[in-house]
Amino acid sequence: MTVISVKNLTISYNKKPAIKGINLEVGEGSIIGILGPNGAGKSTLIKGILGLLPSETGEIRIFEKPVKEVLKRIAYIPQKEQFDWDFPINVSEVVMMGRYPYISLFGRPDENDHLIVKEVLEKVEMADNQFTQIRNLSGGQQQRIFLARALAQESDIYLLDEPFVGVDAKTEKAIFELIKELKEKNKTILIVHHDLSKVKEYFDKVILINQTLVAFGDTDIAFTSELINKAYGGRLTILQKAEQLFKN
Repeated sequence: MTVISVKNLTISYNKKPAIKGINLEVGEGSIIGILGPNGAGKSTLIKGILGLLPSETGEIRIFEKPVKEVLKRIAYIPQKEQFDWDFPINVSEVVMMGRYPYISLFGRPDENDHLIVKEVLEKVEMADNQFTQIRNLSGGQQQRIFLARALAQESDIYLLDEPFVGVDAKTEKAIFELIKELKEKNKTILIVHHDLSKVKEYFDKVILINQTLVAFGDTDIAFTSELINKAYGGRLTILQKAEQLFKN
């Protein structure tokens, strides 16, 4: 079943294309890495799918419907830099934001909402920090509460923009174990990622992008030295790392 359909998507900043003519058909129940050099349009693609950026051309359908009709079924974890960490709000209140799609405009969270927030905080091992102000969190803790907020939304699609940046190895492993649990529930997870050494371990499929779509498919087919070379434009350090991957 196709859960995300992207047809001829072009998005520009100041009249300069960030992504051009992207076409994708994404099925359910897989973990997909979005890879490419800096400035390739990885985050732009995520925001374009969500409808957060105006497009010059293209059509996005989620579960065969316009995005605005199914936003409840999509959870988004932005880059940490996009969040105001000085805002006076605690961990539990951030995670409760994931329940907002289920709460009426003038309503209040009910017992079930509070129970879900408690459960996901326990899942990400942040229950003891539920009343901690977000300004006092470490980088790893920040990513854990972002993930908890997404889990609280109980969505079918998860779009994660660089979720492993600024976290230690233990936190990265814990986050990825939760991502695998989502896959086991037939959820679809797209992750903007930069560490090529983890690609084979983490992703069922990869999207290689450098403004245009270079490749999309199963990792063993789309993540090859030739296609990486094409996506990264022959950048020496990237290619050396890629070549080492294929020797191992």
